[in-house]
Amino acid sequence: MSYYHYEVTDFLEDNDFRAWIYDPAPEKDLYWKDFLIRYPEKSEMISNAKSILLELKKDSENQFPTDQKVEDLLFNINSVKNKKRFFSIEIFSSSTALSIASAAMLILLLGWLIKPADNDKSITYEELISSAESPLNEKTNNSSKPLSFTLPDSSTVVLQPMSCISYCEDFEKNNKREIYLSGEAFFDVTKNPDRPFFVYSNELITKVLGTSFIVKAFDCEKQVEVEVKTGKVSVFTRNDPDAKLNQSNAELGGTIITPNQKVLFSREEIRIKKSLVESPEIIASSVLPAPMLKFQDKNVSQIFANLEQTYGIDIVYDEELFGSCLLTASFTNENLYDKIDLICKGIEANFEIVDARVVISGRGCHQE
Repeated sequence: MSYYHYEVTDFLEDNDFRAWIYDPAPEKDLYWKDFLIRYPEKSEMISNAKSILLELKKDSENQFPTDQKVEDLLFNINSVKNKKRFFSIEIFSSSTALSIASAAMLILLLGWLIKPADNDKSITYEELISSAESPLNEKTNNSSKPLSFTLPDSSTVVLQPMSCISYCEDFEKNNKREIYLSGEAFFDVTKNPDRPFFVYSNELITKVLGTSFIVKAFDCEKQVEVEVKTGKVSVFTRNDPDAKLNQSNAELGGTIITPNQKVLFSREEIRIKKSLVESPEIIASSVLPAPMLKFQDKNVSQIFANLEQTYGIDIVYDEELFGSCLLTASFTNENLYDKIDLICKGIEANFEIVDARVVISGRGCHQE
């Protein structure tokens, strides 16, 4: 069971958590103490949930509160939270069976639920650079054109207008290369597996060993975007339980993206979504001539395989339904999605992008 993403109401509803509060057996007590040591940021939520459950027990004249009573409390909490309005005495009608003490605890919890959630832990560029342990150099682009420059490790940066980055003055002497970004920048990173390259942008951390990629992260925007041009990139959030491990590990962890892939990080939902870029490009390692691709009575499985190699993507389809379909096609300047759309029309299929993969669906070819 993973409790890291639990809110107060989740803890209140969890049978194991309630058992720990009401009957703290040694093994349960050891588990939760260890949890709080590993995730001290959850201590306030756990303390609030514990206070509510103990108050309910006290209000029940030293009897354990019934499941129905806890459900009544949760129902009123969620009703107010979902309606997004402040507490009203109406919710304490006789039908709720809540006492004055329970009502008081509900008011306290509602205050916790409706207070600003630190945007819910949103982080700005200024906060990032103010927490840096070493003095920083800053580059700012206040012009209307991209600004190109080279970092001390020979990595290059193309900084877009209204953007800025900061990096340690002793950039080459540290065991990791760290960049703080506000805005949009393209990075072409000199490969050095012994000194990983990090870009800190709002709540997102991007880690590479040597590759090229774009990061878009403005303080005023609701999402952060990372798009890969070459190599592999690892992205993870600062509040990820494995964030420290992902930073220190020699291998890339978190969400891994490759050329023609991108991630969109929702700052409100604290959620990473992996997808394909809007205009996938033919990769340098392509085995096919560009820009023209020709196929004469080829199995569609072979065409899909060629497109996978050409664009470095995954195409998922039912081999039984489509593997034996034959197709004649000639592509010139169509983009990847137009190519796949034309193929799908020829085999009576449809496609969609799911988790950075092209998924083909349909009835398949009609065989005699």
